[in-house]
Amino acid sequence: MLELSNREMRRIARFFVTRSMRIGRRPDGGYDAVRILYNATDESCERMAFAVEEECWRVGAHTLLLTERSRRNRLCYRIKPRKSLKEMNPFAEALAKRMDVSIYLGEPDDPLWARGLSKKMKLTAPHSQKLHEIIDRRKVRWAYFGWPVPGAAPAYGCPVKKFRRIFFNSVRKSFTKELLELCNYYRRALEGGDKVEILANDGTELSFSIRGRPPLIDDGVISQEDIARGDVGVNIPSGEVFIAPLETTANGIIRFEHVAIPGFGKLEGLKLEFKDGKVVRYEADRGRENFKRFLEANTGEKDRIAELGI
Repeated sequence: MLELSNREMRRIARFFVTRSMRIGRRPDGGYDAVRILYNATDESCERMAFAVEEECWRVGAHTLLLTERSRRNRLCYRIKPRKSLKEMNPFAEALAKRMDVSIYLGEPDDPLWARGLSKKMKLTAPHSQKLHEIIDRRKVRWAYFGWPVPGAAPAYGCPVKKFRRIFFNSVRKSFTKELLELCNYYRRALEGGDKVEILANDGTELSFSIRGRPPLIDDGVISQEDIARGDVGVNIPSGEVFIAPLETTANGIIRFEHVAIPGFGKLEGLKLEFKDGKVVRYEADRGRENFKRFLEANTGEKDRIAELGI
């Protein structure tokens, strides 16, 4: 099957709201405040956003439904003066301090929407970091619910029809017993481990320590156990086991055949060299400038190893 039917959307939306995100009553007896942001360039994405919002209403939650388009994001950065970009958006800050759940539904519909905007985007990076810190401190539950908007397909080098078929089938698999069993298999493989080595025939030879770090499962459901340890986010399609390496232990080289950086474009043959946990050198067969612009648009320890994800 290619597209999700309306019936499938309603079923997935109900499970997503009530089981995945545990939306409903707050611990103080009130109802959750839920922010839903979706890409409005695809009609099916909008229908799914409506289905999610209706399920939130069904359990009493308060909702704020917002839309985005890559073209509008780009236009915002082009039009706004630098002094305005340096200032924290008061609406974004108020939301970070009040919402209980944040849901994003979609994908960037223009893989290159940020081209030429690195310097302006860097002005907003400190505010983005502060917003993430507020959200993390408050343990706001979040979800990145990917959706195959047609404009995103070129970023993956995939025809639109094939892209949507693969993506929708992945969404269908996200809440299955089969997926959970696979996640638990890889969790057990990492649990209690010390040193990880990644080796491949392309010259990849990277090692780092995971001693004392717990592996986490993204099985599409925020459990009570997840909440207790501060793991309050999900990605849909789900099916990942991930762990944070000790920050200063990564050494060696890793290669990636294809990389898509939302907003900045694609790379081919990316090579990263790590020393004591940081990228000290990078090369690419094609698209190196896209990676450079991505780094220039961000602040903080953007060159520090963060995650091993399977």
